[in-house]
Amino acid sequence: MAEAYPDEGGDLPPLESPGGFSRMHINFEGLIPIILIVVIGFLLLARIGVLDSSTPVIGAFVSAVSPNQSANVLIIGAPSPELINVLNANKDLVGKPVIRAAEAFTRDPINQLSTYNIIILDQSGQINKEIPRQLGDALQSFVKTGGKLIIVKDSGIERPGALDILGWKANFGDIVPVNCDIVLDGQPTCKRPLAVVGVLWRQDFKHPIMQGIERVPAQAEAGYLVLETFDVGVTGNEITYIEDARTGQSYPGIVEHAQIGGGKVIYFNYNPGITPGILENTIKYLK
Repeated sequence: MAEAYPDEGGDLPPLESPGGFSRMHINFEGLIPIILIVVIGFLLLARIGVLDSSTPVIGAFVSAVSPNQSANVLIIGAPSPELINVLNANKDLVGKPVIRAAEAFTRDPINQLSTYNIIILDQSGQINKEIPRQLGDALQSFVKTGGKLIIVKDSGIERPGALDILGWKANFGDIVPVNCDIVLDGQPTCKRPLAVVGVLWRQDFKHPIMQGIERVPAQAEAGYLVLETFDVGVTGNEITYIEDARTGQSYPGIVEHAQIGGGKVIYFNYNPGITPGILENTIKYLK
């Protein structure tokens, strides 16, 4: 039997009792029933809808102990109809995504972003590719503290009223796995969209995003994809690449940057809505 602590005064006895049982181990075992009751309570509240993933702090806990719960998704910008269709077909994964303009995040954006698990920055449906400085800073913080971010094509490469800002590095620091440093004919490549007719090939054969998928289209008889893409530089892990069937030129397809703090950034160099299987795998991977 473990030796009891004295009622008052004197030195505390050693943590290891004569019987060889750790006193810290015994105290922890006594807490196990309480911990189980708390966890079960949270799960029951989540099941009946009292708590969900949008509830600050508690929502993060519920998501951790209930991995099958849908992600809380925010879309910043104007996404393509194809992307919206994929998300609407997978409500068990993404629930009811919220769409907001970048301009809405100039006041306390860190707090505004804190209730979301996954953020998609997709300005494909608009000419303006600007994001406020405050939003760029908040997204950096979001990712570096464990958040998951998807960036589509040339979204977020400019800043309102700042002619000296172009590309992702000035707005997002080092979290984006591609760059816009290459210049062709005096024009940065992230400002020069390219029309590509070709195939999307798997580059990283072990990555979960491409599980069961080697190429798109899956069968050569289906022809080719018609994509708008950019000749950006790669600074992260290249998961897929795009091969132009007409020229043989290759371009980055999907690129990842994994943060030390658990956050992730996935860059799509094309409209992810046209590859629904890959987009679904991406959501599962980021959840």
